[in-house]
Amino acid sequence: MKQILLSTALLLASTAGIYAQWSDNPAVNNRVTPSNVGFYEPQMLTNADGVSYFFYIVPARLSDGSDAFQYRMQILDADGKRVFGAAGKVLSHERNITWTKFNDYILIDNDGNCIVSCFDLRDSDPNAYDFNYYIYKISPTGETLWGPVTLNGGQGCADMFGLSMCATDDGGSAYAYALTDENGTRHITKLERIDRDGNLLWQEPVVVEPESQTTRPLVVNNGENEVMMLYQDATGQYVARVYDAEGKDVWGESVEFYSGGFSSDRVYPSFNIQAGPEGGAIMCVMDGGWNGRIIYMTRDGEYGFQTANVGTTVAGPNYQTTVPSVYYDKAEDAFYAAYSNLADFGNNGYGMNIQKFTRDGLRLWGDNGISIIPTEYGQQVGTVKARSAGEGQVAVFCQYMGSVSYNDPVSTFISIIDKDGNIVNEPTDFTTSLFTKNNLMVSDCINDDHYIVSWTEKRSTSSSECIYAQYVKKDGSTSGIETRDVEDTGNARYYDLQGRPVNADHVGTSTLLIRADGKTSKMIVK
Repeated sequence: MKQILLSTALLLASTAGIYAQWSDNPAVNNRVTPSNVGFYEPQMLTNADGVSYFFYIVPARLSDGSDAFQYRMQILDADGKRVFGAAGKVLSHERNITWTKFNDYILIDNDGNCIVSCFDLRDSDPNAYDFNYYIYKISPTGETLWGPVTLNGGQGCADMFGLSMCATDDGGSAYAYALTDENGTRHITKLERIDRDGNLLWQEPVVVEPESQTTRPLVVNNGENEVMMLYQDATGQYVARVYDAEGKDVWGESVEFYSGGFSSDRVYPSFNIQAGPEGGAIMCVMDGGWNGRIIYMTRDGEYGFQTANVGTTVAGPNYQTTVPSVYYDKAEDAFYAAYSNLADFGNNGYGMNIQKFTRDGLRLWGDNGISIIPTEYGQQVGTVKARSAGEGQVAVFCQYMGSVSYNDPVSTFISIIDKDGNIVNEPTDFTTSLFTKNNLMVSDCINDDHYIVSWTEKRSTSSSECIYAQYVKKDGSTSGIETRDVEDTGNARYYDLQGRPVNADHVGTSTLLIRADGKTSKMIVK
């Protein structure tokens, strides 16, 4: 297996003098949430200016003893400084009894603000459980610009679920969700839009499908101030429709989007949706045979790939794959798809590959693409993310465990691959904490220079899992780390960039990692 560079050739925050709050210590990272607060559904999004919004749900109680949830958020500015206090901002604290993994809770609008959704019982009769969605708009500096705006005409429902949100070209946002009818016998798919000032555009929600089978419709920006809806219709087909700013059905009918199956009866863990180039939508799927597929529909309802609504598999016949992560490169007019490679459904090992496709879906790098982490028994690779790295290059992030246990340390890697399939930077670990990590979240490339990466982890100093974040350079180097002397190294041990011990008498000619007493680590440049 090709060497994986651990812990020392690190992707780090910029200089301490400029980005004082972004840690240049890979074992420290920025802790976003309190160390003693349990939470659900962590989400992170970063705007083009490098401001990161974090969202999480905390179980709570009201003064009368009723169950509740606190919807909290934190903001880190471009320098990594917290906008709110250590506990974050409590956006709402309302009666509640449930939460769902299949809601969008935060969205970045076209102006870099954060749209936040809360899901609770604040308007329900005290003896009933009629939920609704409440929408807020938060600025990068933490002000509540408007909200709450209530969806579905203010009418709650015991079975309302699956909120999907997207930004629209007019600076506003669109919202898709499902609910059941008054008899609880049919699913109804609805669509609404809110303008940039917090006003509902339509007097009533648009009923997209009165007898849908879907429990989570999805909406993406289709360009030209239109949005594309994707959902399962009354027959169970996965279809698409397009609506304009007035709520008009642009096509006048639905078009079948995807006709294959899914790897799970719980459909939504089996795929993800994102906007396509110049509108349209891309669906990344793990089908019933555990094959990763990509389906692409243009904004006009045409199939972008030659495989049409069946989808194109990202790997050949020798491996199964997870749901791929896709990045479209405009300069190359090509798609990059990164994914976990599974041998024998993962029973005989995991790896990580990347494939490049033409605009119409033809593989360019052979059947199985380029192997970044070769598929081997006894290791796990998950939560793969593909992002632009500029100049036709792509950054691939993943979480890696060198065992088949679920309690061992997890490494978090970045690797850079160029447009010709060469691995420019081998997988490199940018956080060295020795605990299990989950929920990898990665920003787009900021200023053509770096990423904000976040994950959850329970360290020995915390009573609960916490959200952590790191400023990660894209080029795989340690450039930008401040040159400085390290005082009082005490029982320090020195390592070179390959992790090999160095005698203290030979320190001074290269970049080294110092570990003192096994607890702290500092980078120095001599």
